Amino acid sequence: MPSDKIAPFPKTRLRRIRQSAATRALTREHSLSVSDLIWPVFICEGDNIEQPVASMPGVVRRSVDKVVEAAKEAAGLGIPAICLFP
Repeated sequence: MPSDKIAPFPKTRLRRIRQSAATRALTREHSLSVSDLIWPVFICEGDNIEQPVASMPGVVRRSVDKVVEAAKEAAGLGIPAICLFP
């Protein structure tokens, strides 16, 4: 086989992916940890209310004053964010 048909190993190794922390994070091996989670919190109108959601066992709708307690509980478990749903 003629040597002009074989692609030579590049003399320059392009490492564009390694230039910034953001692109390194996008292309690295993925692992899931508690710090990657977002806790969904369902809210309702009123004061001092926690009512169960019938279609989702273990999930409750909370009044706005109870959302602060949920956020503190999430932070205590290492979950860095909550997402509010009406």
